[in-house]
Amino acid sequence: MTDALADRCATLAQPVVDLIAAGMECQAGGADAFARVADLAAEVRQVAERGSMGIDQADYVAWTAAAPRLLTEIAEAAERRDSRAVWAAFADPQAGLHRLGTACAGQPRW
Repeated sequence: MTDALADRCATLAQPVVDLIAAGMECQAGGADAFARVADLAAEVRQVAERGSMGIDQADYVAWTAAAPRLLTEIAEAAERRDSRAVWAAFADPQAGLHRLGTACAGQPRW
């Protein structure tokens, strides 16, 4: 039997790190960063949309319930080159990436 949470956290580790870095570059006005944010948000959203079946970690379950909407908002804000909206979505208290970080805490690369 595989550990579904460990699998998801392993799959998400690098795309999330890259997404955060690109999100910070957006705040500094990096034009190429907006395209990377949109692409990486879509990649992370694909994993989030797999849901939480087989995972009982409360933060992961809550994150997957709200993350697809939030990641869509991040991508749309990036496409508009709206750095404030990108950051506001990142910091969302329910579905922001910090919640995923809490869910994956202790997993390799987290």
